[in-house]
Amino acid sequence: MPTPAPTPTSPILTSTPRLHISLLSPTPTHSAFLHDLWTTPDFTTSCGPSPFKNPDDATAFLTNRLQSIYTTSNHQRGIFLLSRRPHPTAPLVESVPIGTISLMQGTPPDGYRVPDIGFCVLPAESGRGYATEAGRAMVEYACTELGTAGVFGFCDVENARSRRVLEKVGLEDRGERALRAFGGRRSAVYALSGMAADLGVYGVEG
Repeated sequence: MPTPAPTPTSPILTSTPRLHISLLSPTPTHSAFLHDLWTTPDFTTSCGPSPFKNPDDATAFLTNRLQSIYTTSNHQRGIFLLSRRPHPTAPLVESVPIGTISLMQGTPPDGYRVPDIGFCVLPAESGRGYATEAGRAMVEYACTELGTAGVFGFCDVENARSRRVLEKVGLEDRGERALRAFGGRRSAVYALSGMAADLGVYGVEG
C-alpha cells in the first residue's frame, strides 16, 4: 500500500479524486500565488482589474478580509485554495496550487439567501476539467454539509467558458439580471436545479 500523500499545510475543506480544496492563509506562499492568479488575463477579463498591485496587497486581503469571512462563517464559506493532488506513485510530492474556488454569501439586502460559487484556474491548468470537478464538489459540499437551500452561479454574460462550467456542475441558466451585489452590472444568473422559479425568494432582484 502506498504511503499517504502529503496534503496542503492549511486545513482541507473537501477533496476530489484529483484536487484538494483548502483554506487560504496570509503566508508568503499563498499571498504570492493569489497575486499571480488574480493578475492573469483570465481573471481580469472575467472580474475586471485585479485588486492587487503586489503580493503585499494579497497578504492584506487574506489577513483582513478573508480571515474575517472565515471566522464569521465558521470556516465554511469564503475563497479557497484549489490544489492538484500528488500522484499516488509520488507520495513525497507536495500538492500543487492551481487556482481558487469560492462559496460566498453576503448579508441581505446586498447579499442573497443562498451562496454562490466562483472559480479561477491558472491559464496553464485550464482545459483539464479542474473547475468543473471542483465546482461539483463545492455544490455537493454546500448542499450536504451546509444544508443550503440552493446555490447560485454568476458570470459575465459573454463568458462562454464559465457558463459551460456552471451548466456542467448542475446549475441552470435563469437569464440575465442587473445584480446589486455586483454594483448593478448585468450578469448571467445560474441556479441549482430545483430552486424556485421566482428568484426573488432568494433575494435576487427582478
